[in-house]
Amino acid sequence: MNIIEAGKYIFDKGLVVGTSGNISYRFDKNNVLITTTGACLGNLTEKDLVVVNLKGKVVKGSRNASSEMQMHLEIYKAYHNVKVVIHTHSPYASAFAYLARPLKTVNPESEMLLGKVAVSPYHPHGSVELAKDVCKTIKGQSAVLMEKHGVIVVSKNVARAVELAELVEETAKINYLVEMLAGKGR
Repeated sequence: MNIIEAGKYIFDKGLVVGTSGNISYRFDKNNVLITTTGACLGNLTEKDLVVVNLKGKVVKGSRNASSEMQMHLEIYKAYHNVKVVIHTHSPYASAFAYLARPLKTVNPESEMLLGKVAVSPYHPHGSVELAKDVCKTIKGQSAVLMEKHGVIVVSKNVARAVELAELVEETAKINYLVEMLAGKGR
């Protein structure tokens, strides 16, 4: 699976809508392929991707990199094993993020593949502060919620990152249902 296929898949699954969300792939030590600002992940073409170096300079492509580029780059600089970063605005997980409520593991899959899904404190989107706090919060995790914002997942390959993004949303749905059935949603 490549970035274009991943974008269409997560768009079709409702993990992003319109021009929300972004994806990046570190293809060598110093360069990252990332979606551009204003790109719809459901309709990505090669023109919607640019290559940036780890300092954030566009080295290939004519459009502006995602407004969340700094967050992607901070993660890549801190965690050399990460090759893919996906940012979604999936509805259930984003609701938990908005309320700054971490996700509980609710089944074997979420326990094994996600573990703890903590919440990074609120900062405006695209800010250096957001990038730094997300980078700190995701240490040792494969996913993090960004308060009042959305979801970040990281992985060694695109297909696994997509699976994790789906699993975060499924885990959030189950968290919601458990709370409703337990009467905590009243």
